[in-house]
Amino acid sequence: MNDFYTRRQFAGAAAAGLLVGTRALTSSPRAHAADGDAPRRRTLRVAHLTDVHVQPERDAPAGFAKALRHVQSLADPPEMIINGGDAIMDGLEVGAARLDEQWKLWQSVLKEECSLPVQHVIGNHDVWGWNKKRSGTTSDEPGWGKQRTLDELGLDARYRSFDAGGWHFVVLDSIFPDDENAYIARIDEQQWDWLAGDLKASPADVPIGIVSHIPILSVATVEFEPYFVEKPGLRRSISHTDQWRFVELFRRHANIKLCLSGHLHLLERIDYAGITYICTGAVSGNWWKGNLLHVDEGYGLVDFYDDGSFEHQYVPYGWEVNES
Repeated sequence: MNDFYTRRQFAGAAAAGLLVGTRALTSSPRAHAADGDAPRRRTLRVAHLTDVHVQPERDAPAGFAKALRHVQSLADPPEMIINGGDAIMDGLEVGAARLDEQWKLWQSVLKEECSLPVQHVIGNHDVWGWNKKRSGTTSDEPGWGKQRTLDELGLDARYRSFDAGGWHFVVLDSIFPDDENAYIARIDEQQWDWLAGDLKASPADVPIGIVSHIPILSVATVEFEPYFVEKPGLRRSISHTDQWRFVELFRRHANIKLCLSGHLHLLERIDYAGITYICTGAVSGNWWKGNLLHVDEGYGLVDFYDDGSFEHQYVPYGWEVNES
């Protein structure tokens, strides 16, 4: 997200299907087995760390390290971490030297503090140079755009799927160039074709989780309405502009249970048409300036079960703001 929250001083409004808080525990509709049914079995625990925004300022590397240590020191730790995107503070508007500095910090903390496997998602701030005026780039630089991001995150492709814990996970690339706002939230036609094929090839009895950086559906975007009046192009970057296509496609696949995202730095849950959409706060809170609309710096902890149910908890890790 762009840093246009900081002028907001009022608390977030609650709406139907929306949870804004620091410790909300949410679960899927089938979270508890009915009387007489065989007890469900947890098959996977995942920590969803999103919007870390590593930078040298405000002691952000120490905050990232503390979050990783908190995750791995849980009495019941996860088997996997999902990095939900925006690993670095910003690549869209910076030159090569600043970009290098941020990625070196990310790699250093991850190498020193993380012993768990990590699945990565591309965030808008991970992309290099799309704002050519501010970044001083020409687009001819090696790694310009998403290639540097793929290299740093060790990814062969922008989007992909994988299986874990008896679930099928789909990782999307939500970020595409936009003349007015540097990026727009959508997926491209190549990705649509791939997604439709991947979902069709998945067995109907295997539950599916979708992971994107930008929310596919969101109610929390109501928080930004004053800024949409001031700059209408921002609306294209807050949540997916092609959400109706997702809704239509998802109707054909009843085994899609959960869509997980970040980007908004807010905690949100929507239950719609049999699918739960969760936006999981931010490790950096309000870009390492404190909590945002009462959502503390934290991460999501998601338990996946063999019956296609799940439970989600938002876990603050106790970060204190450092002004330096």
